[in-house]
Amino acid sequence: MSDKRSDEKDANYNNEHRMSRGYEINGLWYFELRGGGQKGPFETEAEMQAELNEFIQLHELMNQQN
Repeated sequence: MSDKRSDEKDANYNNEHRMSRGYEINGLWYFELRGGGQKGPFETEAEMQAELNEFIQLHELMNQQN
């Protein structure tokens, strides 16, 4: 996924931002949604990251259809 949003400077920024959206609280993982809110909890960081990637892909697909 080398596409970037209009406000992103390069692909490295995109990957860093995605990784920084996840966080752990009391052994459970969450990720932040753009514009506020969160998704989770997930039992593992890998589960959270997989869901985040799927969430991003879905929204990219929706944006392409507009």
